[in-house]
Amino acid sequence: MRPITFINYSDAFNKKQLAEIYSQSIIHLAPPFYNSAQIEMWANYPQQHPEAFAEVIQQGDVIIAIDAHNHAIGFGQLHPHNYVSLLYVSPQVSRQGIGRAIYQQLEQIAIKTHQTTISVTASKLSKPLFKQLGFELIDTEIAVRNGIEFERYNMVKILPN
Repeated sequence: MRPITFINYSDAFNKKQLAEIYSQSIIHLAPPFYNSAQIEMWANYPQQHPEAFAEVIQQGDVIIAIDAHNHAIGFGQLHPHNYVSLLYVSPQVSRQGIGRAIYQQLEQIAIKTHQTTISVTASKLSKPLFKQLGFELIDTEIAVRNGIEFERYNMVKILPN
């Protein structure tokens, strides 16, 4: 794997790069888990609501993985202090440990702010990763967005003291 660096999000960063990672990861990685209507609705969020997406990624702590060519290849968000609200990796580098590495950065932030647990509402796509990271399933829910149902998994992990 090429050298990866991690930076904190700032307003100077190109929001379009993160929107592209978000959309492309869903388009290319979610088809085994979701139907075309679900993928289209989910992946198009940043394009259909650019102001809302820009506002979301400015909240909490956002860590961006940068490759050796200074391109963003993944990002994750902790908002509030103990909730992983976003974790996306470019499909070109998926399954190379980048999502795990971003998560580890977020977990360290949670630990430094004295959180005792960290939680996530995982997709079918991300549930296996969070299980590998030590998260336990609390419950399953059906969310409805624009009349389209999504099965999601509320998961939690107890953090070390």
